[in-house]
Amino acid sequence: MKIKKEFCMRNICGENTLVPIGETAVSFKGIIKVNNIGSFIWNNLEGAKDENEIVSMVMDKYNLELSEARTSVDDFLKYLKNVNII
Repeated sequence: MKIKKEFCMRNICGENTLVPIGETAVSFKGIIKVNNIGSFIWNNLEGAKDENEIVSMVMDKYNLELSEARTSVDDFLKYLKNVNII
């Protein structure tokens, strides 16, 4: 999956956050707090061939059932799409 905007993952006071950089910092106000699964998804987003591969990776990493992993991935990707990051 392709990331449209410039964001970098940072740990701020113990919280995983997506911070806008470059020109995106001008248009996107604020930061996005993400949990550990969201951070893992973000770090593997561009390397995965599709959403199903991300779900499989999340299942393996966090020992989740398919439905749990699918929900986590779907929710996170839906949010990223809603704010026009992917």
